[in-house]
Amino acid sequence: MSRISRYLNRVYLVRFLVVLVAASGFAVLFDLLDAGPRVARRLHSIQWPLLYYTILRLPSLLSELLPMVALVAGLLAATDLLRLRELIALWGAGLSRLALLVRLWPAILLIAAFKFVIDDRLIPLSVPALRALGVTEIRGSGLPRGDALWVRLDGEILRLPVEAAAQKQPRDLMILRLDSEGRLIERLDAASAQPGAESWLLRGVTRRPAAASPPEQLAELVWPIRLDIEQLATLSKPARELTLPELIAVISADAFGVSGTEGHETWLHARIAGMLGLAAIVALPVTLVRRVNRTGATLAIFARGLAIGFVYVIGNGLLLALGELGMMAPALAAWTGPVLLAVGLLVGAGLFEPRRGRTPTALSRVHS
Repeated sequence: MSRISRYLNRVYLVRFLVVLVAASGFAVLFDLLDAGPRVARRLHSIQWPLLYYTILRLPSLLSELLPMVALVAGLLAATDLLRLRELIALWGAGLSRLALLVRLWPAILLIAAFKFVIDDRLIPLSVPALRALGVTEIRGSGLPRGDALWVRLDGEILRLPVEAAAQKQPRDLMILRLDSEGRLIERLDAASAQPGAESWLLRGVTRRPAAASPPEQLAELVWPIRLDIEQLATLSKPARELTLPELIAVISADAFGVSGTEGHETWLHARIAGMLGLAAIVALPVTLVRRVNRTGATLAIFARGLAIGFVYVIGNGLLLALGELGMMAPALAAWTGPVLLAVGLLVGAGLFEPRRGRTPTALSRVHS
C-alpha cells in the first residue's frame, strides 16, 4: 500500500471511529433512559443488568446507525482534506477522484465486513436473547408477523405459538385433520407435545370430531408425523434475524411448506447487496468534492451528502418492504438501491468521462 493510500485510509478510519463511538453512545444513552427502569426491575438477579442489556442491544443499534455513521465520517474526512488544501495537492499531483476512491479500498472492505458480521452473526444471537428478556419492544425492520405459526403437512394443518416454536417447546397446539377434498375430519387441541424422530407425543389432548359427537379427553396421544422442531424454530424468527446459511436452508426447502419465501429471498440478497450499498456510502463524499470547491463549500457538501444518504436509506427500506410483500422480485428489491447508488458514484467520480489533463507527476509516481 502506498504512503498516500495509508494516509487517506487513516484519515477516514479515525473519523469513522470517533463518529461511531459518539453516535452509538448517544443511541445507547437514550435507549437506557427509556428502558433502564424496566431493565433494572426485570434483571435484578443479574449483576450489572444495564451493562448486560447494553451488550445485547448494541448490535441492533449499530446496524441501524452504520450507514449514516460511514457517511458522516466520509464527509468529515473529505471536507477536512479540502480545508487543509491536501485534496488540491493530490489533484495537482495528477490523482483524480476515481484514483482517490481506489485508494480507499482497505477502509471500504473493513467497514463492509464489519456490517456483515453485525447483521449475519451478532444480530441473530443478540436480538432473540433480548426479546426473551421481555424488557423492551424490539421492532424489526421487516414486516409485522402474527403470533402463531401455521404448518401445512400431508392432510393436516398444525398451529402453534411462534414463541413456543422459537423455544423448541411445543405447547397450545391445534391440529386440523382434513380429508382428500380438504374437508375437516377432526380437530385436536393439545396442551403440550414432545417431538420425536417419527412421531410427536401429545399431552392433554382434546379430540373434537367434525361430526356432532362429544369431545374426547385424552391424557396422551401419539401423533405420527415427521416434523423437525429445529425447522420450526428457524421459521419462527424474522428473516432479518437469520444467518446466511439459515436463509439459504429455508429457501432451498421452500420454507418447509409453511409460507412463501419472498421475505427470506429478499433478506438473502439484502445481506450481500447491503455491503455494496455501504461501500458506495463510504466513497460518496469523495465524489461530491470538485476542483472548483473552496473551503467555504463544506456546508453545501455536507447538505448534499446527507440528503443523498437519507434518500438512499429510506428508498432502500421501502424497496425491501416491497420485496417482502412479494410486490417486487426479491433480487430487484434488494439490489436496485445499492446498484443505483454505486453507478451514480462511478459517474460522479468520472469513470465514464474522457481522460483529460496532465499525467501524474514524478512526485505522485513515487508515492503511488
